[in-house]
Parts: sequence; C-alpha cells; structure tokens
Amino acid sequence: MRLQLMEREGARIVELVEPIDRADDVLDVIAACVEQRASRLLLESRNLPPPFFDLRTGFAGTFVQKLENYRIRLAGVFPPEESYTDRFREFLREAERGRGFRVFANRADAEVWLASG
Repeated sequence: MRLQLMEREGARIVELVEPIDRADDVLDVIAACVEQRASRLLLESRNLPPPFFDLRTGFAGTFVQKLENYRIRLAGVFPPEESYTDRFREFLREAERGRGFRVFANRADAEVWLASG
C-alpha cells in the first residue's frame, strides 16, 4: 500500500494513492498517519475494493469506525455518477451528520474540508 503526505493550509493530510484489499489494511493506514503526525486521510473511491460498497461485508463500517476511534478524519472522493445501493447511499447520508467522515464529488472540496478542521 502506498501513501503520500501533503500539507494544505497547515494541515497534514495522508492520501491513499493505491488500492487496498482488506478492511484490516486500515491498521496500516492508521500507523502511517501516526508516523506522519497526520490526523486527516484523503482517499478516492477507485482505491477501495468492491466489498467496501457492499454494507453486508462490514468493510466500510469497520474501516470508518477504526479511523474515527483514532480521531482520523476521512474525506472520500466518490463521483456522483457511481451507482450505489440504497443502503450505501443511506450510509453516506448518515456520515454527513458526523464530523469524522465526509464524501465529496471532487478532490478540491475534500481537501478544503480536511484542512478546515
């Protein structure tokens, strides 16, 4: 797994730049964030495996919850043209209510949100 560090307006942001395969990969992501002294993570939907989008697998819930447990804010860039299941869309709407995970249609908006908090 390859991660990259960037800074936006003084905020250290780790970006996942290659696909992950398992929900447990989140532990490596968390370790990288801690090593880089970054509490923000940016990822694009293309770097997530299909099980992430199927809530029955528990992948998305486990991934997001572990990041929240370590107080790592997650911004996802998920193109709106993607066809998600009703349950996954509900999951994304619920995420909008929290402070730790948001989904954006473009990278620029995701970076602004990460840098703001």
